[in-house]
Amino acid sequence: MSRIDELIAELCPEGVRFEPIATVVQRVRTVRWSDIAGGEREYIDLTSVDRITHVISDTQTITREDAPSRAQQIVREGDVIFGTTRPMLKRYSTIPAEYDGQIASTGYCVLRPRPDRILTNFLFHLLGTAEFNAFVEANQRGASYPGIPDAAVKEFRIPIPPLEVQREIVRVLDTFTELEARRRQYAHYRDSLLTFPEGGPVGSDG
Repeated sequence: MSRIDELIAELCPEGVRFEPIATVVQRVRTVRWSDIAGGEREYIDLTSVDRITHVISDTQTITREDAPSRAQQIVREGDVIFGTTRPMLKRYSTIPAEYDGQIASTGYCVLRPRPDRILTNFLFHLLGTAEFNAFVEANQRGASYPGIPDAAVKEFRIPIPPLEVQREIVRVLDTFTELEARRRQYAHYRDSLLTFPEGGPVGSDG
C-alpha cells in the first residue's frame, strides 16, 4: 500500500468527497485602473503560458494608458489560471511570486484556492486530467472560435481529499513535472549547441 493509500484509508475511510470547483475557490476582483494610474503591470495574455511546461513567459508591460481591453483581472501568488478561449489548447498555469499583483486577460478563468480547502498545485494538476479535458470539450461553445464560460469551468466536480492527502499527491506529481521540464530544457540546449553552419569540417586543410 502506498503512502497515499494509507492516508486515504486513515483520513477518509468512507471515500473522498467531490465538489464543484466553485466551492473551493475565492472571488477574484477586476482591475480598477484609476487606483493604479501611472503604475506599470505585467500583462499575462493567452500566449504567455507555455502549452507544454505551463510556465508563464513573454508577458507585456502595460500601463493605464495602453492596457488592452481584456486586461482586467488582478492575479495573486497561488492563483491557478485556465485559458477559456480555445480551451482545448490547454493553456493553464499557477501564478508564482513574481507575478503577484499583475494583470491577466479575461480570456483566463482565475481560480483562487481557499487555502483551508485545496492546495494550489493540487488544483493545477486536476486541470490536466482527461476528465477535466472531456468536460471542457463537452461544454465549450462556438465552432471557429470556441470558448467556455468561467461559470462552467467552476461547475466541474473535483475530489477534495484532506490537505495532507493533497500534499502527498502533489509531492509525487510535481516530481514528474520537474523531470518533464528538464527534458524540454535539455532538448532545447542540445539542439542549439549541436547546430552548425553548413560547410566543410572545422580545421580542414582542404
